[in-house]
Amino acid sequence: MKERRYDIDWLRVLLTLGIFLFHCARFFDPMDWHMKNTEASSLAAVFVVLFSLWSMPLFFLLSGFGSWYALKSRSGGKFLLERAVRLLVPFYTVGIFLLLPPQLYIDRVSHTAYAPGILDLIPPYYRGTSFQFNFEAPYLTNIWPGHLWFLQFLFLVSVLTLPLLLFFRSEFGKRVIGRLAGWCDRWGGIYLFLIPLILVRTGLRSPLSGDYPYTWADFFEYAVFFLIGYLLAADKRFTASIKRHGWMSLALGLAGFVGVAYMAMEGGYLPVGSESFSRTYVIFHMVWSVASWSWIVFVLSLGAKYLNVNNRQLAYGNEAVLPFYILHQTV
Repeated sequence: MKERRYDIDWLRVLLTLGIFLFHCARFFDPMDWHMKNTEASSLAAVFVVLFSLWSMPLFFLLSGFGSWYALKSRSGGKFLLERAVRLLVPFYTVGIFLLLPPQLYIDRVSHTAYAPGILDLIPPYYRGTSFQFNFEAPYLTNIWPGHLWFLQFLFLVSVLTLPLLLFFRSEFGKRVIGRLAGWCDRWGGIYLFLIPLILVRTGLRSPLSGDYPYTWADFFEYAVFFLIGYLLAADKRFTASIKRHGWMSLALGLAGFVGVAYMAMEGGYLPVGSESFSRTYVIFHMVWSVASWSWIVFVLSLGAKYLNVNNRQLAYGNEAVLPFYILHQTV
């Protein structure tokens, strides 16, 4: 009988609904976005920052988790082909021809940078589009990606990490996973994953940050979350450790969120664009990493305890997740 973790499916469905609420809240927080309400809400700002700590990293982690099961019955080539069909085809069809131009138009109008009608925007939107890889940021083309950046990132992360994914399916790789699972099975062991997360975030944010909304620094951090999700699926001891550390992780996550908020509001440190390496920079991103991973462990623990059940609603939600994500922000 084929093994399936229904809690992972439920978390993917619920997280997609959470992203919808997140983007609704973006109208009302005080930070810049495509379109803003005239009055800002501090409650919306709290929700946006808190959700930003862990939502997209969890998306990549869940994708890595599912990849372990996908590669049980597929070769590496077939795995990437399925990823291309599922992720790139929607982006290069309905995405760039139907969903992204209205978003860009609304963004330009709300920022008073563009006044004519939307049909006047279409030619310059495509003019100069190159289907060559953009080395300044991890995008397959230089066309404006909107919220569909996630599709390109997930495909490229799958390509980049495939050799490691296949290695961990080998006998030697499984022994490495077993050793890591043994360490994580001890008290506090699940926080060993903070080591690569902190190293990547603090080591790459300064040299690889830039003007793009999602940069190479984000890409490599999401790749680490993707790999962690892949490893978590390989041994049940990881899940057992996550369940044991759920409430402790909630406490750490709340403390980390308070720390990030304090440094941003009282210390004035809110990294946007290029960052210079400093003590404040290191502390901020270390606290961010601890908060991010702690919230993810807490959410995963809730899922493992209460959501590992199947029903008709889950079957529908699984089918609707990707179409809903692709459509929701333009609507």
